[in-house]
Amino acid sequence: MLIVRRRGRHETGRIQQEMAEVFQSWVIGFRPLLRSQVGVWRPPTEVFEDERGLVVRVEIAGVREEDLQVVVDDAVLRISGIRRPRDGEQRRTYHEMGIFYGPFMTEILLPFAIELDAVEAVYEQGLLQVSLPRIRASRVVPLRTPELASEEE
Repeated sequence: MLIVRRRGRHETGRIQQEMAEVFQSWVIGFRPLLRSQVGVWRPPTEVFEDERGLVVRVEIAGVREEDLQVVVDDAVLRISGIRRPRDGEQRRTYHEMGIFYGPFMTEILLPFAIELDAVEAVYEQGLLQVSLPRIRASRVVPLRTPELASEEE
């Protein structure tokens, strides 16, 4: 589906949005997609820490669960998918279009190591929430020798 972007009087808003994304990538630690990826949009995303680790929420209302993919690869969380238009909506003449359709992707740089086996993703009421628990702190394991073990018995 072709998404037409308005130019001219709305150019200032687009520039402000790009500046906000650059600022967020610097302060919060996630990267906006490069503008060169034509047709791929980035959904509104928030990233925060709780007592267990990192939580990522992505607003993707109207996306079917089977069209979502969540991948943790090295130190990056990658959420991608596609929002498909409803039947018949491709042939409409729009006066205003504020909902993006088509493929999307967001990438979040993970600020610390996570427990890969404990990552959870829940998609409910248009919000995808991914919980990434922090790896537990390491601990020193005491060593026992066989002689000491037999003397204790």
